[in-house]
Amino acid sequence: MDFRFFPQLAVRCCRTVLWFITAVSLLLVAPAFAEAGVAGGTPMRFLLVHGEMGQCRADNTCPDWISAEGQIMSDTPRKLQKFLKQLGNRQLPIVVSSPGGDVKAAMEMARTIRKQKLSIAVGRTRSRACPYAEPICPAAFAADGSIKGQAFSAGAICFSACPLFLAGGVQRVSSPLALLGVHQITTTYSEVRVQYRTEYEMVDGKRKVLSKKEIGRKFVGKYDTTKLDKAQRARLVRFLDKMGVDKGLVDVMLGTDPSGIHLMSQMEALRLKLTTELADADALVSARNCKDGQSISDCAAPPPPMTSASAMAGK
Repeated sequence: MDFRFFPQLAVRCCRTVLWFITAVSLLLVAPAFAEAGVAGGTPMRFLLVHGEMGQCRADNTCPDWISAEGQIMSDTPRKLQKFLKQLGNRQLPIVVSSPGGDVKAAMEMARTIRKQKLSIAVGRTRSRACPYAEPICPAAFAADGSIKGQAFSAGAICFSACPLFLAGGVQRVSSPLALLGVHQITTTYSEVRVQYRTEYEMVDGKRKVLSKKEIGRKFVGKYDTTKLDKAQRARLVRFLDKMGVDKGLVDVMLGTDPSGIHLMSQMEALRLKLTTELADADALVSARNCKDGQSISDCAAPPPPMTSASAMAGK
């Protein structure tokens, strides 16, 4: 930070109590990582979804999941924590589609869902009550704010900060029909000039501060940079390591201009451990009672059809 001082000195009382004004220019960073280029998006919204897929609708055995769609804002982690608290101990999978947003918030959300041991997929949710162009519409909402719907992957996105949120899932998947992409992190620095008035007195030739009060604050300007200092890069690497994601993802991110996007194939995401297996959103929400080490595809697979011999054996 760049500190510049402009003292003005005056005698107040008996030449012993003095005051001076100090102007300090501060470079403030809030948050530590901020994503540029996605401003103006719709804030992320969390919804409880009751599945109504054809294969389970008739016997009312469809699964529930959490829909998370929209831009990640600085207050999104608080909304997520509040939503999960309302669900109690239910460990429901998350289906996310987001253009990105606040990097610090995405990392905080990742830590939250990892603590809850939740799984996550890139995807979207569609209600049969809504037109095709608007998968979730006002007509879909029940009185309690939940909706009935189907998970799908086509056209879903997880860009910029979103993959850092994705990294928090214990199981993480993205279909070839969805788009998963990263680019450089943009940090925004704001410069503010703050003025203080400090009163002090001289005692035995030494200055003793009596009070210090802020009397003015002026915004000077701001600038963006995609350069991460050593501390920022170290925090990002530590985060990915804790989530079980290969630190090579950092190099992929830093090698892509923020005005563009590096689209990741299923195999690249799997190699970098951003995803844990090849599956899609529909398979994730349909998976039930998976054992340790068992794939989502196996958990989501319907039971084998009953043959005549097995039917007779069951009699």
